[in-house]
Amino acid sequence: MKKKDRPILQTTIDDNNTSLLQWTLLIAVVFFIFIFQFRVALFNAFTVGNGDAFGFEAPLLEAMIYTFALLLIAGIRLIRTWKINDFRAILSMAVLFLPVMYLMSYIGAVTVHNAKLMMLTQFMVVAFFILGLYIAENKLHRTILAKAIQLSGYGVVIYGLMNLFGQAYFPNALWKADESFRLTSIFQYSNSYAGFLTALFLGGLFLVIHCKQWYWRSLHAFMLVPIWISMMLTYSRAALLFVPLLVLIILPFLRIGKQFTYLIYMFLAIVSSFAILSNITIAADKIATALNFESEAGNTFSIWNKQPMIGWGLLIGAALVVAAIITIFHSRLLNWIDSKTEKFTANKWSFVAVPLIFVIIGSLAATLLLASSGVRSLLPASIADRIANINFEQHSVLERGTFYKDALKLSGDYPLIGAGGGAWTVLYEEYQNNPYTSRQAHSYFFQTLIEIGWIGLILLIAFLVLVYTLFIRAYIRNPELRGSQLFFFILSISILAHSAIDFDMSYSYLAIIVFLSLGAMLAPFHQKLVLPSMESIKDRKWRIAYPISLSLIALILFTWVYREYSGNLAYRHAMDLAVVQQKSLDELLPSIDDAINISPSHPDYTLRKINWMKQAFQQTGDVKFRQEIKKLIDQLKPFEPYNRYLLLEEYQFYKDEGQQDRVLQVLNDGIKKFQWDINFYEAAIMEYYLAGEKDKQNNPELTDTKWKQSLELYQEVLNRIELLKTLPETQLQGREFNVTFLMRQAIGIIHYNHKDYEAAKALLVQDIAENLQDNVYARTTVRYYLASLEATGQNDENLYNKLIEADENERASLEELYKNN
Repeated sequence: MKKKDRPILQTTIDDNNTSLLQWTLLIAVVFFIFIFQFRVALFNAFTVGNGDAFGFEAPLLEAMIYTFALLLIAGIRLIRTWKINDFRAILSMAVLFLPVMYLMSYIGAVTVHNAKLMMLTQFMVVAFFILGLYIAENKLHRTILAKAIQLSGYGVVIYGLMNLFGQAYFPNALWKADESFRLTSIFQYSNSYAGFLTALFLGGLFLVIHCKQWYWRSLHAFMLVPIWISMMLTYSRAALLFVPLLVLIILPFLRIGKQFTYLIYMFLAIVSSFAILSNITIAADKIATALNFESEAGNTFSIWNKQPMIGWGLLIGAALVVAAIITIFHSRLLNWIDSKTEKFTANKWSFVAVPLIFVIIGSLAATLLLASSGVRSLLPASIADRIANINFEQHSVLERGTFYKDALKLSGDYPLIGAGGGAWTVLYEEYQNNPYTSRQAHSYFFQTLIEIGWIGLILLIAFLVLVYTLFIRAYIRNPELRGSQLFFFILSISILAHSAIDFDMSYSYLAIIVFLSLGAMLAPFHQKLVLPSMESIKDRKWRIAYPISLSLIALILFTWVYREYSGNLAYRHAMDLAVVQQKSLDELLPSIDDAINISPSHPDYTLRKINWMKQAFQQTGDVKFRQEIKKLIDQLKPFEPYNRYLLLEEYQFYKDEGQQDRVLQVLNDGIKKFQWDINFYEAAIMEYYLAGEKDKQNNPELTDTKWKQSLELYQEVLNRIELLKTLPETQLQGREFNVTFLMRQAIGIIHYNHKDYEAAKALLVQDIAENLQDNVYARTTVRYYLASLEATGQNDENLYNKLIEADENERASLEELYKNN
């Protein structure tokens, strides 16, 4: 069959379709793009019950309410246009596997609230894929969508620079890093911001060479320098490494002339940025120091202040130069290159020639930059040092390698459908190799593996491969349809590539941009990507089953999320009553109870009420508050079996109740789940020692059993300390993990009771304090140390006198110990 006769060229829908509903959906999506990015890019922080992540939830729920309303409209729209013989129909059904997998893993999730939130988030994300498939089917809508994404990105860049130069304040828009500040803008995390900037920069270059109107070309060219400056000030080494790799992926899709102009403009923007980077860094550091950004005081500078004027002047000046050069010479440059490469273009392998040249020149440039101190001296010292340290032995690379190994260990226990959304947040400490702290797995694909298992990950990868394969095939076969869809390809591949080594996709806004772009890049080929085998049934009445089902799903999700949002509002009202208005407990309880009734799995709600019940009991002594605490603990535990804060509340409750066996049970559970938390080891060693001390008179066998547990736990701590010494020299250990004062005291006393006086002395002598007056624990250590000395025929008169001066009762306690030696 000849290529022109292939069924793939069949038509399914009119490209000029511009119905009112279509316009409504497009405008609503554009509005979403401009508004919700400034809500910390809709970051899903995963709550653990300490309240730190709670502030991220409301924007996420608001975005879901908005999205599911859009999805309902889209479902109604698709009743008329959805055809089963259209590849979009197959993809719009296939993409639902992602939230369905999250729904399946939600049923047995290890953290029910986070799994629920992640499942709803995935429905929101795939809704934008479906929207992208159907709202970007004509050229005008694609153009509007592309400009909306890019312009909204420019807004983020400008706002980030306003924070850098002191005209705006956004919490954590700058991070202190050594002597400089890392730019994070609205993301509050520099690496994910760098991933976003990479997509903006490469997408902006594409728009520069494809815009028809000179003023749009000027705008996109003008923003290249601010974007690159911003990316350099994120200090993200990974982003710099990804740029040339992504350029290699993009170039083959362009004709030879545009390949050259793409690289020339990129080179021009980068060189211009480097020319002013040192002075901008100096100005920005002075501003950050003067405004004391670390204090989060929210101070700002006038733009007319000297340092901001220097920064903005350099930046705008360089950007104007680049924009002017590109705007003036673009047509002539492109025509000249086209004329010089006309004959060469006829070669079928010509499209890979420029990428090969780029690889050679890029490799030489990278070698020169890394090897030459003279070249690096042109850059700010902080940036030059980070570039010079790019290697596979740097701590960030080694730490990510550890994350991924631990993720594989974790997935081994939840292989098929995973442990549910947010599982890494509560499970990683049970599997971690060393005591690092990371609430994110730092990889979209490894996090997906943990949350929805190997089945979910394989389906996700298969879906992405299918989408990109369809796009590449359609792009090659239909040159007459080429245009802005490549922009969406650039955005999606750039963010996805960077998300392989960081948690960019935990920013729901970025995930939405990716899936919206995946849909939009296929939408132009809707007339070509059809299924001839389905032609005979495309108009059957039952075809409306999917659009109606989609509408019903949207309605259910809208209702579900709205209810969750009402719980969020109730909790915020309770906190306002408590913190701002300082109302009585009776006035707080109705709101907090409403929140818990709406979302009983939410750890923040229940743990907050437990805290209030504890305070009420301490103030009144009324046992009904303690009973309520037990009830709340039992209610939350099935939803949050791995929650550290709930475990600590349970431990404290049983300790206050004097239920020693339950205390030990909770601590053992804590050590199993948090194997690098030294506080659990310390508490367990002390509790086993105290339990043994209590049984010493009546049941010495139990004493030996419990003290043996203390000794074994202590040895486990020592073994883990030795294990940490095997970490590569450049890999950071993470949290502190060392033997504590109370551990040494408990184990020292146990050694003393076992008449191993040398071992007792060796431990206790490490904690002899200068001040014994107001420190009963320090006096206990000294008492047993002196007793150990006496048992081995030694003494320390000065220390003995110091102890007696601190507390005369210690004389009798010491005499009692001496008798038993």
